[in-house]
Amino acid sequence: MKCWLLLLALLLGCSSVKESKTLSENIHIEVSELKLDNGLTALIVRNPKLPIFSLQFFYKVGGKNEVPGITGASHFLEHMMFKGARRYGKNTIDFIIEGSGGSTNAYTTNDQTVYYENLPSSQLEKILDIESDRMENLLLDVDDFNKEREVVLEERKMRYENSPRGQLYLELMQTLYKGTPYGRSVIGDIPDLKSVTREQIYKYFKRFYAPNNATLVLVGDVSISEAKKIIKNKFGPIPSSPSVEEAHKELKEEDFVPKITTDVMVARKGESPNPLFMLAFGSYKAGHPKGYALDVLSSIIGSGKSAALVNQYIMIEKPVATSMYAAHQSLDKSGFFFIGGELVRGVKLPEFKADLQKKLMGFCETEITARNIQKIKNNYLVDLYGGLDTNAGLGSFLGERQLVFGDWRFYKEELNMYEKVTVEDVKVACKEIFAKPSVFVSVWNMHK
Repeated sequence: MKCWLLLLALLLGCSSVKESKTLSENIHIEVSELKLDNGLTALIVRNPKLPIFSLQFFYKVGGKNEVPGITGASHFLEHMMFKGARRYGKNTIDFIIEGSGGSTNAYTTNDQTVYYENLPSSQLEKILDIESDRMENLLLDVDDFNKEREVVLEERKMRYENSPRGQLYLELMQTLYKGTPYGRSVIGDIPDLKSVTREQIYKYFKRFYAPNNATLVLVGDVSISEAKKIIKNKFGPIPSSPSVEEAHKELKEEDFVPKITTDVMVARKGESPNPLFMLAFGSYKAGHPKGYALDVLSSIIGSGKSAALVNQYIMIEKPVATSMYAAHQSLDKSGFFFIGGELVRGVKLPEFKADLQKKLMGFCETEITARNIQKIKNNYLVDLYGGLDTNAGLGSFLGERQLVFGDWRFYKEELNMYEKVTVEDVKVACKEIFAKPSVFVSVWNMHK
């Protein structure tokens, strides 16, 4: 509690507290680390507040690791990992976890695939046995494989073909990152999903689902010594992948940089009666110093009822938009800054785009103030502490940084970078990003 009050005082500039520490020094997480000979990294945090734990497995594999012909392989495998392994057969994993009073799920992104479970502490050994079994002995049953193919195809249709917002995002990524691995759908291209074989997916699984490509994060009411003993016993015998490091080295950062040299406009017909749009600019990969200034910029112009975009396009006599937002997305190999929203029917898109880009450049002078920056920093850190208050939130926080930066302690560097962001830093980043070539994508039912 004292640490929390001290942090708030520092953030709010309380004159009664002497600022003797940086923000990162006010966050101390007791993490016990374990590195097995086969390359598995385990991070364990004891939190005895309640007799429960959160277990998360971060696999360093996602859409960017795929090639034409097997696009969607990472996401397909996410589905198949719940279909059974050698010791825990077909369709038993969910039954065991839910029967123990727990919950489980997973997600796949461009850069990673994550599996997570929340369970009573008494179930630790059982769930670690399940995870070790499906890491090494995934069944990939042929009948289940073919059935799940249809499920994935239906998910693709629901998320993209039948979703105007999904169409918008996919079109943006395909245009901005055309010719790069980030330009492909994480769910996969339809022809690949229809033709990919069980053998292709199994080969992909054996290369990437291995101890030396995984981080295990365990947070909750557990004995650290006992947890380490079980992890060594369950995962120690699993062989590492001899080719996974080579696979990662093959991915060069220059192959992920957006290749657009002039502004691009794309309009697609969709079911939305009003135009949905996104305007994007290529930026920086996760951890780049300039990325933190862009994070602050996106919040200044796009977050909250008083944001500049809201004031300029919504809170006016004749609104041009019904919603507006801005964000900065940092990926493992690249990044992009984007503005989006829903426009009022009848707005002429070329004129709107020109006006938006003019106003964005103007924001570099009018909206970036010390007061606005401090407000964003305060909001960010309060949100951060809120996330760290749960087992799952803390586990995700640690696992993300271990996977992306190779060290969970990188959060200290991140906090220092946010703390050091100045008005001049944000102004420079603002002018640089909005001077870059852009992609403007819209989706709507043009005939209604």
